[in-house]
Amino acid sequence: MLHADFPPRVSAGGRQLLDRVFKAGVQTQAVLSRELGLSQPTVARLLQGFVQDRMVQLSARAAGGRGNPSVDVRLAPDYAYAFGIGLMGDVVAMVLVDFAGAVRGQRRVGLADMRRAPVLAQLLWFREQLLAETGVDPARVVGAGMAISAFFTGQGQQMAGPPALEDWTQVELRPILEEALGCPVTVENDGAAAAVAESLYGVGRDCRDFAYLHLTNGFGGGIIADGRLFRGHRGNAGEFGGIWTVAGMAYPNLDALLALVRAAGQDYAGVEQMLADIGPHSPGVDAWLELAAAPFSQLCAYLAYTLDPQAIVIGGRLPAPIGERLIERIRIPRAPNRHGLAPPLPELRIAGAAGDAVTLGAALMPLQRAFFA
Repeated sequence: MLHADFPPRVSAGGRQLLDRVFKAGVQTQAVLSRELGLSQPTVARLLQGFVQDRMVQLSARAAGGRGNPSVDVRLAPDYAYAFGIGLMGDVVAMVLVDFAGAVRGQRRVGLADMRRAPVLAQLLWFREQLLAETGVDPARVVGAGMAISAFFTGQGQQMAGPPALEDWTQVELRPILEEALGCPVTVENDGAAAAVAESLYGVGRDCRDFAYLHLTNGFGGGIIADGRLFRGHRGNAGEFGGIWTVAGMAYPNLDALLALVRAAGQDYAGVEQMLADIGPHSPGVDAWLELAAAPFSQLCAYLAYTLDPQAIVIGGRLPAPIGERLIERIRIPRAPNRHGLAPPLPELRIAGAAGDAVTLGAALMPLQRAFFA
């Protein structure tokens, strides 16, 4: 039986603890105390409350030496759930994620008609399928996140997307979605949502400050600061493609890669088909890397000196082997200042979150908002 105050309010210390356990999968009480800088009694008190609420599971294991046996801490997967929705050009996707971050079910379909009515009908069908398939109690769903290929216009939560999503442009999306789905909804840009997934499943497991570059048919990304998404004043932090446009630089997204691969003699119907087949040395890839080297080097330099991130992450739908070759070509110029020294530069890394990071990140947003640091 759920309490009326589900989901409960979680203290700052409790959020930090749950966040650490989520990222680690399983962690000992002793390590949590050390890493969080909290006393053992404080951690024990937090865990006691979480156990009573059935949010975490404890299990003892044999001591490695003298003293009491260590206690393993895990999140209780069935405590809460969230839906993630991805709206990307001609694709609608939905995922159901549990409290421990496991994907319980997912659906994905290409739609020729991306207007609101057919998309909402598809989402409702997906929702009913996933709940029936998994047996999840709808009362345990804390909310849904929707990631859309669009930017915020500055008018409320209205967004502007590509022509395929014209019916979703300049309307307040959250009340429409909440009425249809019957739960609280968070709306975010697709690149920012992917950055959230990376912060919890990928590079963010050992890096709390990074810029995430989201390569897809378009180009954008997100900024993770101290483990959380930095949205900016209007929600558009991470619209990195605007830097290339304003500076008059080349725009080496996946549409550009497709064009060069086609010019090299490869006959792909679209980006999705190309990505399923392409390799790091396929015809056309070298030409794209040559095109991409300067714009990415310039962008990474801007990010390095303005944000001072620990890492810059190459993500999105770009295959990792091609991303590795891109990193080899990125050159961030040093800027000697005083005593011949320059500010340290960020590490360049490949994204570590597997699967559909956009839809997964969308599902994590309501869980993170309710429970994690």
